[in-house]
Amino acid sequence: MNANFNYITNPESLHQLCDKIAAQKLVAFDTEFVAEDSYRPELCLIQVAIEDEIAIIDPYTCPELGRFWELLIDMETSVVVHAGREESLFCYRATKKLIPNLFDIQIAAAFLGFEYPASYGNLVNRFTGKVLDKEETRSDWRNRPLSNQQLQYAAQDVRDLPRLFKTLSQQLTK
Repeated sequence: MNANFNYITNPESLHQLCDKIAAQKLVAFDTEFVAEDSYRPELCLIQVAIEDEIAIIDPYTCPELGRFWELLIDMETSVVVHAGREESLFCYRATKKLIPNLFDIQIAAAFLGFEYPASYGNLVNRFTGKVLDKEETRSDWRNRPLSNQQLQYAAQDVRDLPRLFKTLSQQLTK
């Protein structure tokens, strides 16, 4: 897999990404977290896809994520996820608000008659023909530095979300 992405590890880069999200009003996102040994999952990575960019935010080096979360709850922003329960909870814990324009491709696919719950890999394969590499699924995302393979895996988890959003929303409209 050869994925281009922007690895956000400082507040200035995060601010620039937030400016782009604010201008485009469509953002797809996913997270990597560890939940096995704590009451609440520990957020380890945020992956973002916007129109012309894949970004991976490191919350360890960019802990001030308030503006990012606020953009997700903006009434003008459409947010795309796959099986986004934990993603929504991270946002809710940060803002105490629900994401108003949330589109979950797993739920959309179910409304269209596809299996539920459909994995992201199965949906990507069905609609694009791509086979996703899932070798890093069980990574310990807390360990730094992250390997290139981990970052590539993280980027692929959002790369096709905007395309799937467009396809599924068109089919739902019909």
